[in-house]
Amino acid sequence: MKNLLKSTLFIAITTVIYSNNCTIAPALKPYIITSDLSKMRGISDISNNYNELKKLCTTLVGFKDGSLYWRLLLVTNPNREHRLFWFLPHDNENSAFKSAIYAVKRYGGGFLAIVNSNKRYNRGQDPNRAFSYSPYKICSGQIEPTNRYTNIIFSTIDFYKLPNTPYLALHNNTNRGGISILKSNAKTKSYLAYPKSKINSQNPLTDEDNLIYMAGLSKNPPTTINKLLNLGINVKYEVVNSNNNDCSMSNFVVLEKGVNNYYNIEAQHGKTAIQKMMIDKLVRVIYK
Repeated sequence: MKNLLKSTLFIAITTVIYSNNCTIAPALKPYIITSDLSKMRGISDISNNYNELKKLCTTLVGFKDGSLYWRLLLVTNPNREHRLFWFLPHDNENSAFKSAIYAVKRYGGGFLAIVNSNKRYNRGQDPNRAFSYSPYKICSGQIEPTNRYTNIIFSTIDFYKLPNTPYLALHNNTNRGGISILKSNAKTKSYLAYPKSKINSQNPLTDEDNLIYMAGLSKNPPTTINKLLNLGINVKYEVVNSNNNDCSMSNFVVLEKGVNNYYNIEAQHGKTAIQKMMIDKLVRVIYK
């Protein structure tokens, strides 16, 4: 009987500790749908990664902003201090979701992911083209003002990430699609870690679809780009200004937050292993 009571008490105590460590950002609290993982099985990313998520804190929230209803999934590690925090804007990028779980379990911190029935767009709105404090549309990719959406997401990110850590995002892209290290334009420049002749899909790190995005006001990228190149990661650098603002996360961080400490890890759909490898290399750069 005593052993049973001890076991019951231990379970109760550990449950309280786990619950207390599952801190929810104030910006999300008014919009909580559930923090019970078992009630989220209808979400494909949850059902596909259920066992991996069991020991993490998960909270589903939902809110309306104008004509759009948004759902977000917050995932944090209750056993590791909050250090790095990731944003995943596209629900159809499943490798990015798996990679985010890996990052949170290995390095602590957490991530915030858009939940949108495996679709990239929310009723025509790209979630990564919806960041603006403006009371009116300022970007061609915005279908309407998105102040609440912007405030909730960035208030959450800023609550969890440590002050001097970068803003982080995870994306997936198509094979030889629009995002390629071999493509540049007036706004975005490519910096190759290898000779151009070596860029191919035989080696995952040289694949044109696997790269890291950086962004800033200056025409010259931050010096941390050299560390990434030395680690064998191709980098695209986006030169941002108010005239070419596309209301993406990177542009918002540079123009509204006033920092160039931003990294987005792009990997081809299905290349989860290479995205995890890139996370490991980026973390080495951040904490070196």
